[in-house]
Amino acid sequence: MKCPECVRLLNAYVDDQLEAAGALAVQEHLRDCARCRTRDESLRVLRDTVHRHTQFRVAPAAMHRALRKAYGARRAAPVQPARRHFAWGAAAMATLALALWGLQGAVERPGAGAGRGAGKVVYHISSSQTASAALRTLRNHLEASPDTKIVVVAHNEGVDFLLRGARDESGQLFQTSVQQFRARGVDFRVCNNTLVRRKIGSDGILPEATLVPSGIAEIGRLQENEGYAYMRM
Repeated sequence: MKCPECVRLLNAYVDDQLEAAGALAVQEHLRDCARCRTRDESLRVLRDTVHRHTQFRVAPAAMHRALRKAYGARRAAPVQPARRHFAWGAAAMATLALALWGLQGAVERPGAGAGRGAGKVVYHISSSQTASAALRTLRNHLEASPDTKIVVVAHNEGVDFLLRGARDESGQLFQTSVQQFRARGVDFRVCNNTLVRRKIGSDGILPEATLVPSGIAEIGRLQENEGYAYMRM
């Protein structure tokens, strides 16, 4: 299987809609192709993100009437608009989410008002053990949707990767990755309450990060006042 064929089948593969032979062919290709593996991972990240933050909604009666007017009445039994729900495959929803994030944030959470921000996500890191995985997810997220505005809020043990000299499991400085993300517009914010409780001076955090009085309060503010979607890592 060549890359173009794999790319064509990836949505169905991520949604488990391929026949066994097709799924096996894609799996074989993914084992040997790093680029297509990245595409596969990005689709899965977006699928999971959309599942967390998108609700299934009842199709409005007005939409039902507009569709019937545009395409004509079908011979099938009439659809009951009050009970009709949108149900899309996960990867298709992920593709839709990209388009909506890039336009005007039409995917809303309950209670979101008109004009609430599009393509804005706050990553909540509360454990040092998840920092490396969170940064990998963040990288995949930006590869798939580079215009997304992302804020990382760290509190409790989650601040550890933003301390001077902190290293990952392979011995690499976290600061290198943080600098790269900052260059792409990602904001890193550290809970000052955590620093006070753990008796860590403000000069102990990376210069790329900023202090906020409370990590939890900052997450709440971003969600309620600025329309950020929430992801806990």
